[in-house]
Amino acid sequence: MSAKSVILLLGSNDMDAAGVVERAIAILNSAVGEVIKTSNEYRSEPYGFTSDREFVNRTVEITTELDAYELLRRINLIEALLGRDRAKEMEIKSAMGEAYASRPIDIDIIFYGDETFSDERLTIPYHFLAEREYALRPLAEIAPMRHHPALNATPQQMLEALMHNK
Repeated sequence: MSAKSVILLLGSNDMDAAGVVERAIAILNSAVGEVIKTSNEYRSEPYGFTSDREFVNRTVEITTELDAYELLRRINLIEALLGRDRAKEMEIKSAMGEAYASRPIDIDIIFYGDETFSDERLTIPYHFLAEREYALRPLAEIAPMRHHPALNATPQQMLEALMHNK
């Protein structure tokens, strides 16, 4: 398998969110593939739930020879290593009646080459990308002209449209 260009979105609203994201990037570089670009840090309010802490979001572009499902498996291991407990999140979401919950780290696959996936385990490109400013801002920084294979738009175009419709 040849190396793929992959873009990941990292987010954290941990007490040390910037540090957790930095650690995640370092682990990705050693366990997933070479990090070739990183965005600046962007801050955003929690989406879909209430929290006193804002999120730190960054995107990274990596090259990897992993297939998409092995990539997802390793991302989930990295999240767990950095303290993410999905079972605890489910309990909190259920108790609070909210769609999401605070988490020390969240890593989403935005693009995997130019491929698309949609099954019970994996949706690529990242669903709702065109509606999420917290994802589009760092993505437009490192890959403004990358073509979205399903929406026929670039991150820069999607961000401009989203800001126009605000």
